Amino acid sequence: MTTLTQLLKISGSQWVETGWDAPSNSCIADIIERYDDCPEALLDFDRSDWVNMAECYTYQSLERWDQQEKDVMALFNEYCGAIGASSSAEALSHLIDGFCDGDDMNCAIVNQAMTWGATELQRQIASYAYEHTELGGQLWESFRKVA
Repeated sequence: MTTLTQLLKISGSQWVETGWDAPSNSCIADIIERYDDCPEALLDFDRSDWVNMAECYTYQSLERWDQQEKDVMALFNEYCGAIGASSSAEALSHLIDGFCDGDDMNCAIVNQAMTWGATELQRQIASYAYEHTELGGQLWESFRKVA
């Protein structure tokens, strides 16, 4: 059985590098750990998000925010940059009507950040699979289809 860690190493992902200059993000590490035994589950992030796939209770998002705010925000800022949003409010504008308090916004940020992190890992593998058609097997083909 091929693990997510193995796929990411083969794909050349910076997130599994071990050198002193390797990037470090505890949220990405959590995603890798959660999906290591089932890397194809990352493909479901095209249709769903972190809250529905992994941590469906508000208290889990708030705990992640409290414990990993810096790493959550690093991913969220990458997400904002990718979609061209200049502020958190702009990036979450499709959700603004649902915020009752700051905790709601923090949960939304966690959800977007973790979803972004999972889809970034998926994109890295999919891009590699697309470029390397010589890689056979159902798992590589599944990722190749979403590239």
